Amino acid sequence: MKIKSRYLSLLLSLVLLVLPAGAEPDAVSRYYNATAEPGWNETQNASEYYFDSDSGSGCVAAGKIDGYGEEISADGLVKEITFLTDSPESELFPVWSADGNYIMYTVKENESGNSYSYRMRADGRDVERTGIGEGNLTGFSDINPNGTELISTKSVDSQSGLYLAILENGTIIPVTDDSDKSEGWGAWCRLGRKIAYTQESAGVPSQLWIVDRDGSNKTRLGNSENVGMGKDWCPLGLKIIYSAKNSKEKDDLWAIDWYGTNQTQLTDTPYGEWNPAFSPDGKKIAYISDEGGNPEIWIRDIEGNYRARLTNNIGILDSNPKWSPDGSKIVFTAHNLQNTSEDPVMNSSNTSLIDYSNNSVIYGSKSSEINGSDIAVIKLASSFVVSTLPKITSVKIDSVPEIPEGGAASISITVKNEGKNASEGYIWVSFPDRKKIENVEGTGSNLKVYPEGSLIRGKDGEISAQYPLVELVEYEWGEDQEETLNIKVAPNNGTEEIVFFVRTALKNDLTGSYSRAPLFSEDLDQQGLEVYRYSVYVS
Repeated sequence: MKIKSRYLSLLLSLVLLVLPAGAEPDAVSRYYNATAEPGWNETQNASEYYFDSDSGSGCVAAGKIDGYGEEISADGLVKEITFLTDSPESELFPVWSADGNYIMYTVKENESGNSYSYRMRADGRDVERTGIGEGNLTGFSDINPNGTELISTKSVDSQSGLYLAILENGTIIPVTDDSDKSEGWGAWCRLGRKIAYTQESAGVPSQLWIVDRDGSNKTRLGNSENVGMGKDWCPLGLKIIYSAKNSKEKDDLWAIDWYGTNQTQLTDTPYGEWNPAFSPDGKKIAYISDEGGNPEIWIRDIEGNYRARLTNNIGILDSNPKWSPDGSKIVFTAHNLQNTSEDPVMNSSNTSLIDYSNNSVIYGSKSSEINGSDIAVIKLASSFVVSTLPKITSVKIDSVPEIPEGGAASISITVKNEGKNASEGYIWVSFPDRKKIENVEGTGSNLKVYPEGSLIRGKDGEISAQYPLVELVEYEWGEDQEETLNIKVAPNNGTEEIVFFVRTALKNDLTGSYSRAPLFSEDLDQQGLEVYRYSVYVS
């Protein structure tokens, strides 16, 4: 009897961890319209964290909007905050180059009111004016993953349009520039050629739209109104996070699929939250919140378990947080304001609106003039850059090429913790075709086999096992530590295929929650949880 692995090349590859469970290579084509370019890059490795397996929601756990996580101190998160610019002019809209070595930004002259494009090294050295995109320039918002094209917003009077600047030669290409609409503040899909942006028409509140790089296929996403400037794509490129005002005129964070479904409210707090930006690994969100009184940079994990204020009176108003490509820094704009109202104290119940056309800030009923702004960088502590959520990778499955008559197939699953230490971790393997388990061995602290009919814990409570389940438990699962589960399973008489499901989890001791793989899959096991599906042919 011979055994053949249907997905042998996939099983030996890390891409197995990022494709939906059971996916074959052509499954990528389902996302081709969004990614536009074949193949995957390093951002694929974060994809297992983009979806919450309890709620089925993308980006963060939408089921937690009633609570917004425990506030933790930033003392262990921030190493230092450095101002890179210090001039009487307004330096605005910083964006990172694709390699993280440079920061592009705009400078708005106080006297003329014109904006000019500049570039400097990531440490603030070698400042130079580039001239890219100048002429009615309002601001920059994003650079494409290849580092070749910059999204900018240009304005004539109060009408804005979305443009691309080719960085190699400075060529400007209009993407959306309708005479009866204001369009701008775009964000690149990190794997392709689509751009999410904000559109506003006369008498119609601002909305979230998506467009191809060449300006075709303009489509509104969802039904949110009063959508903010800041938005970002999940690093795999399938979901968009943005902000929109609620009925109390407070900004909340929302997420939506790139094709317009699964619009989900992520926050619902007494405060405003806006300008969201995903970390490159997809596990954290930087955003602006007025929870502390003034608009400042905050950070939260994707599951909503914790949040922390990273800036505290750095500027009177902070804006536009952007993660460096390696996730070690966050660049932002710190505004200095000269209040023109009688009461100089900002009211935390009102969200600020920056009007860059006349250098003013409206904050509730108060109006303040921008008295210059500077570019600053938050350098995160190395202990925070290394994921606080354990990362599960390198799931490998091996089998012998032949099974003697009456013998069993040998299956080996290896899981590596590439995150921080976990107090406990699990590997689960189940056999929906009710195969006979001959033997189980492993490196963990404890191994257990649950036969059909055993009581096991399902997603919604205790259930009776419909088919065999094997569990490996390891306590004190350390960083870079691997655990292996070996199973011998006998195929049923006349069977041509052995199907089995695999899932894993590590406990995040910081939050008490579990990091799972996979977090998104088309296949569910008997416990109602996402799994990788494998099949091995028997002949």
